Amino acid sequence: MAKKKKAAHGGHGWFVTFADLMGLLMSFFVMLTAYSTMDQEKLQMVAGSMAQAFGTLKVISGFSAIVNRGEKIVLVGRNGAGKTTLLRALLHDAPGLPASKGDIDAGKVNWGHEASIGYFPQDQTGQIEKGLTAADWLHRFDPSASRQDIHGLLGQMLFSGEEGLKPTEALSGGETARLLFCRIMLQKPNVLVLDEPTNHLDLESINALNIALQKFEGTILLVTHDQDLLEEVGTRVWQFEDGKIRDFKGTYEELSSSLA
Repeated sequence: MAKKKKAAHGGHGWFVTFADLMGLLMSFFVMLTAYSTMDQEKLQMVAGSMAQAFGTLKVISGFSAIVNRGEKIVLVGRNGAGKTTLLRALLHDAPGLPASKGDIDAGKVNWGHEASIGYFPQDQTGQIEKGLTAADWLHRFDPSASRQDIHGLLGQMLFSGEEGLKPTEALSGGETARLLFCRIMLQKPNVLVLDEPTNHLDLESINALNIALQKFEGTILLVTHDQDLLEEVGTRVWQFEDGKIRDFKGTYEELSSSLA
């Protein structure tokens, strides 16, 4: 039996065997082959041999994937299975977002040429700076936009009339969520990474989001427990179960039928 050696990745204390190492190398070569043989214009992201652990608990181990432009991937699994951890690892050094090296222990993530990412995190603490109005905070992300455009955008997300002048520290959970969506709309990304976006939305807003995501022509990575979003938005599923991630090349409904 191969002797276990302690890995030197971030001091999290997870262990790697010779078999694990060979698996990581194979994933790495698969990633290299993908880069050399596939149409680069279709690639949105390539991830290889990703790993992330908390203490001795392996949350992600040897995950590799190729995501093409326009794919809409839904991440499904019980709470605590690692869906948010995977999203954060994929975004640890993504273009246009703050680097967060601690969100990945090992592996490589390469985003495609001209990828522009709109990220909606599950934990929105600290996402919106205090001491500003909603309109002023939003305007910072496109100083060239007119005030009329900013208030028009806020109106689309149900900030009517003077509500755009509401102090950011007084925003409710639902208003915070809607303002973050305003930022994404203003930035016009071609990749959406959405982690439980419906948590603070009412039914009308969820339906509007569903329609918008179906019409969106870019790439989507979506964590949600909303059945309609799972069935109507996703074209591919990453299923988290028993410590593994299954990459199902089909819709959520097709996955459910295959498991019935």
